[in-house]
Amino acid sequence: MSRNPQPPDFPTEKKGGGRLAPNAVISQQPSPAIDQSRASYKEADSIGHLRQPLRTQVTSQHCHGEASTAHEALLRLQTSVPHAAPRQVSIMASRMLLKCCFALLPSVISIVAAQTVANGQVVYTYQTLTAGSVETASTTYALSSSSEASTCPCSASATATTYTVNPADLAYPVYQNASAAEADGRPTPDTLNATEIINLGLQLISLGGASNSTNCQTCKDALTQFASTLAARQEDLAIIAEPFCQTAQVLIPFNICLGLFHTGSTDLGGIFPAMDTQGEDGQTACAFIFGLCDLPPPPPLDLATLFKNTTKPPPKTLTPSDKEPLKVLHISDYHLDQRFVVGSEASCGNGQVCCRVFPYTNTSAPINETANLFGNYLCDTPEPLATSVFRNLPKATGLNWCDFSFALFTGDLVSHDIWELTPEYVLAEELSSYQQFFNGLGGVTVYPTLGNHDTYPQAFNAWPNQNGVLPENASYPVQSQYNYEAVQAAWTNYGWLSAEDAQSVVSTGLAIYRTKTPEGLVIISLNSDAFYYFNFYSYINIATVDNTGVLTNLIDYLLDAEKADEPVWIMQHVPPGGSSSYNSLPQPSDLFYQIVDRFNNTIRGTFFGHTHSDEFSVFYANNATSQTPEDAVAVAWIGPSVTPYTNLNAGFRYYLVDPDTFLVRDSINYIANISNAALWETQGDVDWEFEYSARGTYDAGNLLPADAPLDGEFWAEIAFGIAVNETLFERYTDLRQKLYRPYANVTGVERQCTLCGLTSMSVPIFERCLNSSEVLGAFL
Repeated sequence: MSRNPQPPDFPTEKKGGGRLAPNAVISQQPSPAIDQSRASYKEADSIGHLRQPLRTQVTSQHCHGEASTAHEALLRLQTSVPHAAPRQVSIMASRMLLKCCFALLPSVISIVAAQTVANGQVVYTYQTLTAGSVETASTTYALSSSSEASTCPCSASATATTYTVNPADLAYPVYQNASAAEADGRPTPDTLNATEIINLGLQLISLGGASNSTNCQTCKDALTQFASTLAARQEDLAIIAEPFCQTAQVLIPFNICLGLFHTGSTDLGGIFPAMDTQGEDGQTACAFIFGLCDLPPPPPLDLATLFKNTTKPPPKTLTPSDKEPLKVLHISDYHLDQRFVVGSEASCGNGQVCCRVFPYTNTSAPINETANLFGNYLCDTPEPLATSVFRNLPKATGLNWCDFSFALFTGDLVSHDIWELTPEYVLAEELSSYQQFFNGLGGVTVYPTLGNHDTYPQAFNAWPNQNGVLPENASYPVQSQYNYEAVQAAWTNYGWLSAEDAQSVVSTGLAIYRTKTPEGLVIISLNSDAFYYFNFYSYINIATVDNTGVLTNLIDYLLDAEKADEPVWIMQHVPPGGSSSYNSLPQPSDLFYQIVDRFNNTIRGTFFGHTHSDEFSVFYANNATSQTPEDAVAVAWIGPSVTPYTNLNAGFRYYLVDPDTFLVRDSINYIANISNAALWETQGDVDWEFEYSARGTYDAGNLLPADAPLDGEFWAEIAFGIAVNETLFERYTDLRQKLYRPYANVTGVERQCTLCGLTSMSVPIFERCLNSSEVLGAFL
């Protein structure tokens, strides 16, 4: 298979009253009864959801990451297992588990899950495990009349080309033995063999994640050796994969290790030689990967130059409108699984994505928990659950499609089995999902952004300004461009973006765009892989301000909007700083925070996804040196996921938005209680239920004027209240996980991370909140 499959041919207003939260009346309505007999998975519900043990000192290393993929959670195993040598080897394997090109042959070909809705019926076609073999089955259900929502006159053009997935694109890969490919034009020093590379990793792991100057230098020296080896023999990780993974299977299944080594080989073989391993690039890598260095501070910012010597305008008084609020839908983290197998193991553990039959799955093993047609808590989103959002949204909300002005999608379409990806599969997942959005949303325009899973390899985005330092097979044109061209074509095909607006996705090389809604709101979509700690491309020249170019473009867009007096919403997938954890690099996180402060008159909303949880976080003026409500300049709305992975109910929300100020007045949230999935199989569809209103929950006493926004000042008051009011804290953390049962009390380190996340929308501020000189905990 080609690494570059061809894309388809698509022809501040101020409020009085002091602090609200400590004495606020909050909704005391009991959470919906969610009968849940499953274990609480407090230790390790799967490698995809490992929890760290508590330590005596609260540091940012305890608040790390979206534990939603096998490799991201395996990175944490150092803190939870003894340092016996075999285990260290397996941990080291997990550290190199990133991805890239490899030789692929078609293997198990998936039958595309699909639904057909016609004549008052819905027909689901899916894969099922029957008597040890995977077969195709169909089930027909009658639709309730309320599920047959018609499109409105605003329906999108009927001329859009329909995407149909090729089942061959869903095949699992087969990894072949890699050859010792030389890197053209690079010196050829003596190369390390598999044993030496393993020993090098074990040496670093044996230092126990202790950050000091000696260990930091040891780590940088080791990375320098490793980079020299990759400079001479780029595919070294693929070459050593089999012997390494044989040793590593003490902790990580052999097939996961093998797949991740193969998919990571080409990119890492280009990235590490391009790093300054003795400088801040290497220091950052040693901090994130091994915990042996302090993270370098963000580079000094010449804000006057960055902001083109412009002066921040005085605060604007925004007068609330007396018109009907706009309704804006927010969907995030769809994670469609087109390899989902009904009847397979839904509680698989051992690092796998469950509800699957992999080529190496033992299909004769007893099933402990059966994968349901409508989903399970340790699995990604089967098509019937995914599309149920669209079938049932009008019924759940009581709204017609044309009541919505537009929708935001904040990224992540692809399933979490990152060791089993191919370029064809990733593209098929993306384009199938967009087609489902188009088919299901009744003509509502969607403004999408790309998530860390919406690339091949997952999270790896090279940047155009790196082409001179990367080998051609790991550079931007090979690594990303085919994907950008395909999604740009889809977004214009469905009428979501004009060709002119969408072209910047490819022309900038950054997968960013700006557009203006018919209501006059400018929407800017950013590529958060510029921030994401698992995109090692973003480590190259990390001491350079805006080393990827994404934020320079954002500043230009905002200057244009400020000059034209246009309101702006910013959307991206990964939050730049806190939530209950953080996944961003400090350098871009710091600059983004300063941008929000500088342009807070223009920016009326920021929207994110990625955490799978329902969260918020507050931006403050002056780098949050003071965190009173009066200092708040913006709020980050972090949307809930459709996927239940891991141990969450499915969710979506919509906002009530002032049509003149474009500030959010309320957030209305809905969930699908996955513990009812077996019941849904008998009735034929998912029940989506009202969960809560942000205004009704956090201002149940109606202390705010009816037309006042839920702005940064409001949420700063709520954050303060959550910190001092135990009832409010428990209500927030329950809603954060979308009422998953059993509810687990949030204490100790997790509590501290939660509270810091509410007020720390940059990595440096998050670490400062935790009052620690230690850096982010190691992957290992």
